[in-house]
Amino acid sequence: MKGVKNITNKTHTPMSSIIGIGLFTVTLLVHLCFKYSKTTDVGIGMLLSLANALLLVFTLLWSLMGIIEFLELMKVNRNLKFKLKNEMITGSEHKILLRRHKLNLSINISYLFIVLCQLSYVIGNWDEVNI
Repeated sequence: MKGVKNITNKTHTPMSSIIGIGLFTVTLLVHLCFKYSKTTDVGIGMLLSLANALLLVFTLLWSLMGIIEFLELMKVNRNLKFKLKNEMITGSEHKILLRRHKLNLSINISYLFIVLCQLSYVIGNWDEVNI
């Protein structure tokens, strides 16, 4: 039981990626509202356009946090290999930590893929992104 407490402290949760996925979801909802809303009020259209553009830019800037987090996850991966090689952790602990690490890394990589898709959309539709 003592080893289980020790294992949970050695993982790195990708909070920046989870927040980034949430930001992307909000950005997508605002973009869909802007694109498909048929309003006659010009002010609401301008506000939706501004919110859409600002969220697109902010979400793309937040990707820097995802890149930094990716580098941290790679450092954790190297540390796991080092600790297994130097027998600082057992094979079963390494297996548990590696499984958790792979989940965290998959969340981070999926977030970075979403950011790449969003960046290609922004570059392709630059005329829509007018602040």
